[in-house]
Amino acid sequence: MARNPKTAASLARLRKRLEKVPVEVRAAAATEALLQAQRLARAQAYAAPKDEGDLAASLRVEGGKTGARWYVKAGGLKTTKPVRAAGKGNAPAYDYANALEFGTAKQPARPWFYPTYRARKTQIRGAISAIALKAARNFNGHGNE
Repeated sequence: MARNPKTAASLARLRKRLEKVPVEVRAAAATEALLQAQRLARAQAYAAPKDEGDLAASLRVEGGKTGARWYVKAGGLKTTKPVRAAGKGNAPAYDYANALEFGTAKQPARPWFYPTYRARKTQIRGAISAIALKAARNFNGHGNE
């Protein structure tokens, strides 16, 4: 929760307003969000460096805590490689998905994950907004206008 009392009050007001949004509208928006996340994951898999075959295969869509949010994630077990014996203050393995996206001291960055997201962000938000608006119109009996 927010520490600033004004921010906490604003969040409380927002939550009350969101609770009034019909279930049908929230469901339509969540479904479209999942569809958009799946499309983004496919686009990112296409953009991923091909010399690292496990990278594209590591992309996945995971749900958030509420089920209305979806996250595209990359890396994990498929892209984690041993790098050295574990010592004090260092890890024995490294996820090369991070190394490709951000680079290392020995390897320049080859960004593919975030540039793809940034290129599609406006389109994703627009699609979700359009579906939510359509569902709201249908809910209010104005679906044929």
